[in-house]
Amino acid sequence: MAGRQRGIDKRRAILDAAAPIFGTQGYERASVDAIATAAGVSKPTIYSYFGGKENLFRESVADSAVEQNGDALRVLQALDVSPERWQASLFEVGVALVECQRSTCSMFLYRTIAAESVRDPEIYRTVREKAGDPILDALTGRLAMLGNAGLLQVADPALAARQFFALINAQIPELTENGTRPAADDVVRRAVEAGVRTFLLAHGVPDPQPPAATTVP
Repeated sequence: MAGRQRGIDKRRAILDAAAPIFGTQGYERASVDAIATAAGVSKPTIYSYFGGKENLFRESVADSAVEQNGDALRVLQALDVSPERWQASLFEVGVALVECQRSTCSMFLYRTIAAESVRDPEIYRTVREKAGDPILDALTGRLAMLGNAGLLQVADPALAARQFFALINAQIPELTENGTRPAADDVVRRAVEAGVRTFLLAHGVPDPQPPAATTVP
């Protein structure tokens, strides 16, 4: 057990050291030697755990994405599926999810993933599996519960979850010029609420309205 814990600690140390080095220097300029020194391990140890620089980069980006998505996962887990609150909660969750994506760190990470995936498509697949799928699964489960309760018409909860994410983000690239400039909170909120409303209309909810707490005057 102690040996296994040491292995976990070394892996964690390597990932913690790799993230800022890759973030500041990029994949091409970052060296495994520098990461090994920062992590306090030998270069062969890095190769033992990750196989090489390319896979270390994939795992590092995915690890950062998992950390960034932690707030989003907690938001989804808090979605209230009670008959009295589910609709208002879905509007609130939509706004909160987009807010999670608007931090400087999140936008930098998403741009990194997009840029580096051109060089190595496996980066996208690794991030999706480790960071994206748990988010999708969490929303899928909540929507399935709403469907089973007869509150939403959901034939395919997984597809509905993808549609929800697409709709709440539909206007965000334009409003933020693809993440290169900030957008006013009230403008983003109205855009997200429009997406949630479209989602609810598509799934059998007549005239859905955002709760007063999230409506901008």
